[in-house]
Amino acid sequence: MKKAYISADIEGMEGNVSRLQSNSACRDFGIARKRLAADVNAAIAACFDSGYDEVYVCDGHADMENLIIEDMDPRCKLISGAMRSSLQMEAIDSTFDAYISFGHAGAGLTLGGVIDHCYNGGKIYNLRFNGVTMNTETVANALVAGFYGVPLVACIGDKALAEECKAFVPNMEAIVVKEGRSRFSAISIHPTVAREMIYNGVKAALARRDEIKPLDCPAELTMEIDFKDSNMADTATLVPGVKRLSPRTVSFTADPETVFKVHELLFYRVVDQLA
Repeated sequence: MKKAYISADIEGMEGNVSRLQSNSACRDFGIARKRLAADVNAAIAACFDSGYDEVYVCDGHADMENLIIEDMDPRCKLISGAMRSSLQMEAIDSTFDAYISFGHAGAGLTLGGVIDHCYNGGKIYNLRFNGVTMNTETVANALVAGFYGVPLVACIGDKALAEECKAFVPNMEAIVVKEGRSRFSAISIHPTVAREMIYNGVKAALARRDEIKPLDCPAELTMEIDFKDSNMADTATLVPGVKRLSPRTVSFTADPETVFKVHELLFYRVVDQLA
């Protein structure tokens, strides 16, 4: 039984350059969510055509209810809804063979990163694991996957995302569907062309899956978070085990599975609700 895990965020897809398509309250969100489903379906088809038996898709954007199940390839299994223990890697475990990411550039890392941010764009400035900055969500998620021995084999997004991911997993497949001109503008390819690239790129990645190593995850992790404002750190330190390092910075040290759950708690639940 071969299983693939796809984590799908919306900002990195072709044509999406602002809140008009990434925010559910804005006018063009309906267009974007349909396009995302079609793009993800291209990756799903590539997985099944590569001999995979199961494909799980994790909806990883905002409220995590963006992909409409009727729009999805009926062979996949969709993980949606925000009551979960992981922001974008819910249900990942060692039974999976490959991780594929639809993502975007990390906060403040690369010039021209389109809609660059780190999970919670209004609250988080930097994220580090054992001193290494991992503002790119796809990379941080690859650390989660790596704990379970699952390699990041392909990413789909802009040129900045490709550069950031290859810095950590050099021989992964990077499928570039747009190139940023600024944080809120880009040169995009047509969706029809993008889906062909996604299909071919994912197939190529899965063909080389055994050559791509999982990102190494140490047995103990220290997570450091630089918040945008000090009141967010005030709130975070109410969680037992969280230490204050500076007015805007906190840390938490534990085994990886515990750290990953606290990551979800601080980035999405406690801080987002109370800060």
